[in-house]
Order: sequence, then structure tokens, then C-alpha cells
Amino acid sequence: MSYWRFVAMIATSTVVMFGLMYINTYAYEHIFFSKTRTYMALLMGAVMAVIMLSFMLSMYANKAINITMLAP
Repeated sequence: MSYWRFVAMIATSTVVMFGLMYINTYAYEHIFFSKTRTYMALLMGAVMAVIMLSFMLSMYANKAINITMLAP
């Protein structure tokens, strides 16, 4: 598995999570861009990347990239 595919999975999931944040909107007029929803989607994507990389660490052999992705 390549790192580009990993990044693509995380990016796709983050965009989907951002869209899913609008599920709890009750009226069409309430749909507007929200910095909070954007921040939360990015935060969830970052946490998901750390968790996924931790579980799939043996699939990604480049230790320098792994440390860079896991470092705060």
C-alpha cells in the first residue's frame, strides 16, 4: 500500500464526515458554512489517520514518514 492511497483514504473520509455533519440540520435555511463543522471534520480525520496508521504500521515500512505522520 502506498502513502498516497492512505492520504486519499483519509481525505475522502474527512470530506464525507464534513458532509455528514449536516445530517442533523432540520431546515434548509440552516445549511451554511460553519468553521466549527470544518474544524471537527479535520480533527476527526487527523485522529482517524493516527488510529489507522497505528493498526496498519506493518504495511508502511518508511519509518521517517510514519514518525512525521504520528508526531504532533
